[in-house]
Amino acid sequence: MTAGNSTAILVAGMHRSGTSALTGALNVLGISLGEHLLAPGEDNPKGYWEHQGAVEIHERLLVALERRWDDVRPLPAGWLTSDAAQMALAEISEMVSREFAGAPVWAVKDPRICRFLPLWIEALRTLGIRPVVLFAARRPSEVAASIAARNHWSAPVSEMLWLRHVLEAEAASRMVPRAAVIYDDLLADPADTVSTALARLDIGITRPSAMEQGALAEFVDSADRHHAHRTTEERPTTLAQIADAAYASLTEIAHGVDAWQSLQHCGTRFEAEWQHCGSSIEAVADMAYRFSMNEVAAGIEASRLASDLNAQIRWSEEAVEIRSALQANHDELSAQAQALARERHHLVTELERVTGDAMRVGQELSISEIRVAQVESELSLSQTRVAQVESELSLSQTRVAQVESELSLSQTRVAQVESELSLSQAEASSRAAVIEEMLQSRSWKITRPMRGIARVFRGMAHRR
Repeated sequence: MTAGNSTAILVAGMHRSGTSALTGALNVLGISLGEHLLAPGEDNPKGYWEHQGAVEIHERLLVALERRWDDVRPLPAGWLTSDAAQMALAEISEMVSREFAGAPVWAVKDPRICRFLPLWIEALRTLGIRPVVLFAARRPSEVAASIAARNHWSAPVSEMLWLRHVLEAEAASRMVPRAAVIYDDLLADPADTVSTALARLDIGITRPSAMEQGALAEFVDSADRHHAHRTTEERPTTLAQIADAAYASLTEIAHGVDAWQSLQHCGTRFEAEWQHCGSSIEAVADMAYRFSMNEVAAGIEASRLASDLNAQIRWSEEAVEIRSALQANHDELSAQAQALARERHHLVTELERVTGDAMRVGQELSISEIRVAQVESELSLSQTRVAQVESELSLSQTRVAQVESELSLSQTRVAQVESELSLSQAEASSRAAVIEEMLQSRSWKITRPMRGIARVFRGMAHRR
């Protein structure tokens, strides 16, 4: 970022002075406010338009300086060079570099910034960003009435705080461009009021379009104003008179009159008055601060105790729920135990029956095992016999083959014998026929006596 291409608008004004309405109007015109804004609250439903990071930096610094946002005392002497301030300076630089890098015009708003303007101006100049300050001013009496309604403070406290914010911001912004916006003007004509203030800060934003003017009129609504100034109200205290004079100077500045010197003079009067009665106020404020811190500590302790108590209550409620659940679970388990006892009795009876069956089965199994052994032995013998039979069968098959071969030869021989027999029968028949013919012949018959003598001689020869 360089001063030539980036401008930061620091919106400065006391709480309840219209700073939210003014900053929201800037956002309507397209001026960036960053990405992390505080959520709206009951006292500001349209939004605070405050960057959460800036608020947190300011709160941490106030705590380190033993101050609160509502402390009317000046900041401690030398606070700007303190370690806490230097840490806040580094945090501001880091937040700006992270949130607004590349934005040509952007704004940041937090009423606490009135008291920490020196830090912001230093950080922005170091980053090369052009700082400008835009004051948001509302009548001190209206601010006091608004704060009284919200915080129940008396008017003098609110007016002192109004002066502290406005005059410290004036003193810190003398070396930078600055302008002012009056809350009444903003409610009456938001478009013209805001565009005029931006022009005086040399911020080149064109006059709002008709659409933007409509959006501004809808956002900045006079109905949001709940505390109007009463002209008959008396302003008897010196601080109230200084506040009214300071507001008058800011009104002139907002309307184009260079009244910064008169506003500075109000600051001189305020410091003189503070020198006169400030020690007493500071003593009371310091005591109020201690009371406040004790209240905060007590609140933290009360919150802790409440948290512990709530935790104990939740634990007790959970314990009751757990006890009820355990009782229900106990009843369920008792019912299950009874059912299991019945089931056990049934199972014991069944086991006895099964055991008896098992014993019988065991005996049968033993007999079966003996029989199996026998069968296995017989099977082994059978397998041996089978082997023998297979061997004998093999031999038989060999013998059958031999027999079949011999049978074949025998059949061949039978055929030969039958053939020979047939021939022999034929020959025998032939010879029988010859013999018959011979026996019937005459010669055979004539020689019969001679054959008889021959048989006698053969018999005699065999006997010798």
